[in-house]
Amino acid sequence: MKISFSTAWVNNDISRLDEVLPYIDALEVGAIGDEAFYTYLENLAARKNKPVTSIHAVSGPHKKEKNPDHSPHFTSPDRCLRESALEKIFLTARWAKKLGAKAVILHAGMIEDKTLRENFLIYKERLIQEGESDDLRKIKREIIETRKKLSRDYLETTLAGLRKLCASFPEITFCIETRLHFFEIPLPEEAHYIFEKLRVPNLGYWHDLGHTFILSKLGFVPMEEWQNRFYNRCVGLHIHDVDRNLEDHYPPGFGMLDFPEILNKFSRQSLFTIEINSKHSIDTVLKGVEYIRKMD
Repeated sequence: MKISFSTAWVNNDISRLDEVLPYIDALEVGAIGDEAFYTYLENLAARKNKPVTSIHAVSGPHKKEKNPDHSPHFTSPDRCLRESALEKIFLTARWAKKLGAKAVILHAGMIEDKTLRENFLIYKERLIQEGESDDLRKIKREIIETRKKLSRDYLETTLAGLRKLCASFPEITFCIETRLHFFEIPLPEEAHYIFEKLRVPNLGYWHDLGHTFILSKLGFVPMEEWQNRFYNRCVGLHIHDVDRNLEDHYPPGFGMLDFPEILNKFSRQSLFTIEINSKHSIDTVLKGVEYIRKMD
């Protein structure tokens, strides 16, 4: 099994890569970093003979600030914000083409409704702290109903943006990532709709293990539904673990996920990419890498 490693763990500190490079096969460029970081990373990747398999939008030497920019306005009702987000992804795609990366991973937007967002976050926190109750089941039903009423226009905007990207960069596969929050796009039926409406060879699916696990634990989308419906479209996976408080991006083997069971459902042709939060030590990171590698 070839393992790619996201630079999210590096957290804009290029020196941290030296610790992990000998133990991985390739790199995914994460969205945390600034111009200097990405320029240096480009040179380092070539010098160390570590291919860049995928790039997470938004990233690249055009990005001036370290903090992650995941194009939150990709589906914004505000046309100026939407076009600005799309242009940043265009720049990421141009850089991906230069590096020879196979895929650009993107967040396909969110439903911009303050009440929906707040109710979801309240529900999540209370469910973790209190467990299920009639009151929380009522709140969950309201969240689902609200999202359903609002989602259609956002979904059409997502389609329009993806259509432009795929047409402009036929050599790049744009991958819709499974998201962490219920107010984000897509849900499985929305992903199916997107793939049905936009039948192009360079639109793919990116499966995030932690995100699908959390949405399943919260009672919104069974984890298996993503795997069963989009297995054949899966370009790559973000591999990370989740603790009992539903905090994600832990090294594999340090949380609740059953990786042997899950990973056996995906083709080894997919890009297996470990994506870990920067707070974890190099020792636990390397244990996580070894844990996944032993499954091959």
